[in-house]
Amino acid sequence: MRIIDEKGKFLGLVNIIDLLVLAAVLLVIGGAVYKIKGHDNVQNAPKTVKITVLAPAIRPEMLTNVQVGDKMVSGSSFTNVVIKDFEIQPAFMVISDSEGRRVEAVDPFLKDVIFTLEGTTIISSGTINLGGQDIRSNKEYYVKSLLYEFKGQVMNVEIIE
Repeated sequence: MRIIDEKGKFLGLVNIIDLLVLAAVLLVIGGAVYKIKGHDNVQNAPKTVKITVLAPAIRPEMLTNVQVGDKMVSGSSFTNVVIKDFEIQPAFMVISDSEGRRVEAVDPFLKDVIFTLEGTTIISSGTINLGGQDIRSNKEYYVKSLLYEFKGQVMNVEIIE
């Protein structure tokens, strides 16, 4: 018995062209189900992300409104990102000494602020978006609430399982 007979039927049952069309339709349906259902729902589950942001050289009077628990703002709406902690330290600077060497110094007036922010997000691509901003170490991040906005730099990113 031949696989394709003289009438073009596969195993004598169905026409080979009809079989190819049926296979193509099944592949399209399978692809649509895969796309809609997702291949791994655990990957798309919301995760808690904790970041540390350094906002350097801030005038001390600008920090009077900062409080633990403040919600961050993106555009004109609140996000689920909150300040978990913040630490105020003397601002470090690099200056030139009398011999032209670069040395570390502490500014007697300005302050560095280290914010710890936490929120939930879905990590579904090559970036982590927290509070409407892409985050990764060494990237700029704006700590924005209803009453203040500081430009900082992400020092650390932690994904909490």
